[in-house]
Amino acid sequence: MLSFKDSSEDGDNTMTTLVPFIGLAADRRSHTSPSRPFRLLAAATSALLWLPRFWKARRDLAVLAGMSECERRDIGVTAFDIENTLALPVDRDPTDVLARIVDDRRRRRES
Repeated sequence: MLSFKDSSEDGDNTMTTLVPFIGLAADRRSHTSPSRPFRLLAAATSALLWLPRFWKARRDLAVLAGMSECERRDIGVTAFDIENTLALPVDRDPTDVLARIVDDRRRRRES
């Protein structure tokens, strides 16, 4: 913060304070986005953790596929739903898709 005295022509002494603009550095790229090493670390972490997430999702699907038709009907999932989720891209979580399918069926049944 800068302060200085301003003397006007009529003899009036006025104190002026200048506050630096906080967003001044916002036009610099380093302040607007994460640093390159941080982005690389985040990408590497995501890549390393992808495989355990993938195997967990497949294990969950295997448990659902191993259930009897009666058990799957109780939770609102069919064998066809499980087959369809196996066709999803590997980066999508099939359990989220199945949960959405079950929720949609319940809503349609209730209305």
